Amino acid sequence: MGFLEAGNKVVENLKEQLRIYKELLELSEKKTDILVKGDVKTLGEITDIEQELIVRLGRIEDERMKIVEGIAGGEITLSQLTEKLPDDIRLDLERISGELKEVLLKLQERNEINEKLIRRALEYINFSLEIMAGAGRRTTGYGADGKTAEKETIKIIDKKA
Repeated sequence: MGFLEAGNKVVENLKEQLRIYKELLELSEKKTDILVKGDVKTLGEITDIEQELIVRLGRIEDERMKIVEGIAGGEITLSQLTEKLPDDIRLDLERISGELKEVLLKLQERNEINEKLIRRALEYINFSLEIMAGAGRRTTGYGADGKTAEKETIKIIDKKA
């Protein structure tokens, strides 16, 4: 395979990766709204779709590596490859690479927002569980040590479970 053919294949490969990363970004933005609404069912569906896309990205990345290694006879960086390509393909690769970097940065930022939302939801759930676990206790007076004595009445949630 020559540099021209390999360059075209790499361009097509990166275009496909870019398309999938844009789809992941769109899903991540939807996930933010879903996390705010607390729609667990839809969140699970989106997570399943994301996992499928990530597996596809892994396969596409493997293909790209094989293309690049096939023409170089070993490992070669994308910048080393672009030096050997005609201007039109090189410019196309640079444009796609720039767009990929931009989408990946946005995806990282959105994932950080979603991570904070998930962390807050978990903190709220833990707080709620603590309140419910303590709801079955009532103060019955003071014990011999001078501290308030609590008597278990009805337990809503067993913390040991």
